Amino acid sequence: MWHWHGDWNSGDWLSMSVMMLLVWLPLLLLIAFALRSLIAPGAGRTASAEDEARRAYARGDIDRERFLQVMRDLQEHAPPPR
Repeated sequence: MWHWHGDWNSGDWLSMSVMMLLVWLPLLLLIAFALRSLIAPGAGRTASAEDEARRAYARGDIDRERFLQVMRDLQEHAPPPR
């Protein structure tokens, strides 16, 4: 049948460990990604160029004229809405 003799020889423990990883690792990763998406739903998204320009203006990295120029450029070259 299974030829169980009560000892772990010839790497049986290694194959059992690999099989346990193949079962539990995907399940744990799935749970981790699900929890991450529930806790921080917008964390994986990148900010739009307009958002980046607003943040730079708010931080004082660019002046008002540069901010308005960037916003005009972005609106002129924006893709059509879907």
